[in-house]
Amino acid sequence: MDKRILILRQDIDNIDEKILSLLKERMKISRKVGELKSKLDVPIEDSNREKTIIERLTHHAKGTLSEEQLIRIFTAVFKSSKQVQQ
Repeated sequence: MDKRILILRQDIDNIDEKILSLLKERMKISRKVGELKSKLDVPIEDSNREKTIIERLTHHAKGTLSEEQLIRIFTAVFKSSKQVQQ
């Protein structure tokens, strides 16, 4: 295997670890949100919030990721967040 590919793969592995760490942090906060929603009798599902997040991230992605890609990625994130909120 070409050394340049191995170096780039290591960079990707490092980024993946950072993404995992951030996802763990997001799930911790989502759990707290779920507890508060339960106390306040607020539904877990908030499609307007999800739409707003996708719009904001699409704007910040500035062409590096399409809205379709962000929707695919964050649909999974939202689903996991809702699961920990229950």
